[in-house]
Amino acid sequence: MSESLRETILLIVQIASLIAVIVYVVKTAEMARETKKSAAATEKSIEEMVEDRNVEFAPYIVVYFDAQTDSPIFDLVIKNTGKTIANNVKVVFEPPLQTSLKNYDLERLALIHQPIPAIPPGFELRTSIDRLETRLNSETLPKIYKVTVTYTGGLNAIVRKVEYLLDLNVYYGILETHVSSLTDLTHAVQDIARQLDHLSDRTEQLSDKFGHFAEKMDQIPTHLDQLSLHAEKVSQQIESLEDISKAIEGLDGTMKSKNTKIW
Repeated sequence: MSESLRETILLIVQIASLIAVIVYVVKTAEMARETKKSAAATEKSIEEMVEDRNVEFAPYIVVYFDAQTDSPIFDLVIKNTGKTIANNVKVVFEPPLQTSLKNYDLERLALIHQPIPAIPPGFELRTSIDRLETRLNSETLPKIYKVTVTYTGGLNAIVRKVEYLLDLNVYYGILETHVSSLTDLTHAVQDIARQLDHLSDRTEQLSDKFGHFAEKMDQIPTHLDQLSLHAEKVSQQIESLEDISKAIEGLDGTMKSKNTKIW
């Protein structure tokens, strides 16, 4: 084999080896990229799972106005609708919460001026704020509030922040739909008590009347005895009248006989 042929064959082998190395490097790079993408996807999936679990087991504080259908007063409600305890709950109103109710100082309402240490799951804090009709017709009292709520709790020890816009104008034009409640039950029970008192009074009145009637019934034999005595006296008087009548008739006969006597 000539020297030139060997060099040609060696060159071809080197080129083939280089191509193989290049292909190997490219494939390895592609595998590395796919592995990196897979690792990133796995990491993202794990983060999403952790976040979903965090959201699932996190506390969630909601703040809203509640206008009961059987009350003219609307309430402020702070409630934990999450699954774990909410700690260090702070509620800030902008503008500051106001009321038209007399002798009711909202400055002393601790739940909006001081942090709430803890709110268990499903627990709510409720307080009356103002008369809904008064607030809707007022030109000075605010009807829209921006509420900022911060708290901690759940799987992560981060500070959670939620903002709400509470607008009392949504109650304009609403036709009240009465729903039976404990208030209605209370009124019904109170009405039963009033009816029982009235029935008791009527029973006492009837008892008094029956007492008087019984007294009258007890007096009937006495009246009957008296009536019998009167009857006897009347009978005796009638007999006396009959004797008098007979005497008068006798006297009349005697007088007639004298008047008609012929001498």
